[in-house]
Amino acid sequence: MPELAYVNGVFGPIAEATVSIEDRGFQFGDGVYEVIVAYDGRLFLLELHMRRLRRSAAAIMLDYDFDEDPLEPIIAEGLRRCEFSDALVYVQLTRGVAPRSHEIPENITPTVVMTFKPLPVVPDELRQRGARMMTTLDTRWANCYVKAIILLPNVIAKNEALRRSYDDAIFVTETGEVRECTAYNLFIAKGGKLTIPPRTESILHGVTQGLLLECAAAIGLKVNEEAFDIATLCAADEVFMSGTTVDALGITSVDDQPIGDGRVGPITRRLYEEFVKRSRAR
Repeated sequence: MPELAYVNGVFGPIAEATVSIEDRGFQFGDGVYEVIVAYDGRLFLLELHMRRLRRSAAAIMLDYDFDEDPLEPIIAEGLRRCEFSDALVYVQLTRGVAPRSHEIPENITPTVVMTFKPLPVVPDELRQRGARMMTTLDTRWANCYVKAIILLPNVIAKNEALRRSYDDAIFVTETGEVRECTAYNLFIAKGGKLTIPPRTESILHGVTQGLLLECAAAIGLKVNEEAFDIATLCAADEVFMSGTTVDALGITSVDDQPIGDGRVGPITRRLYEEFVKRSRAR
């Protein structure tokens, strides 16, 4: 079965899907999105993803009636049609099509786009060795809690990291405060305790992050939510990232400095095992 697209009521092959060149998503990055996985044909944490999509839309005043035109049945139908057992579902809402102007017109109809693809698998080699990271200045907009499609700073940072033979980059402020990776949240472990950056407007409030916090509580790990700097990051016993497509993935070096003993640590492995157990059972 080929990868599938949905645009404003129509399912079809991705290669045949189109949107207007005057769509405000194309012109201004005026839209929000979610990425959802399905395991064994079952959508994972769909309600939480939809809740965050509503928050993101409200934050940018994107007027979509989620109750009158729910997206969940469309997602379920797309999953049925694509026939991928383990699938990656991308959902995007843009403001819609209008002549190019900074002023938002009245009575504009939002554009709904979805894609359905096979779920990519984290390579075993990367899972075992852990990711090599670099730090980079956070030049993104201030409202990172909104899952907006304005991702150019993330794209630039990720590709600069790859160009320099790292796996990804970690955003830090001018004062050295650590935020998150280009697409994933961060956890550090020190002395048997976990710390995450404060979930303010500057941080994406991750759905996978939320489940990992439940996993941590289940195995007796205390979690602090507080700011930390690069020195604290590099002095951690373990560091790992979390996200929809990586679950919990160890980080073993930052700016060429080993984290701990330079190997994926026991807390990361234990949390990953607990996450897999919970996610595949739902």
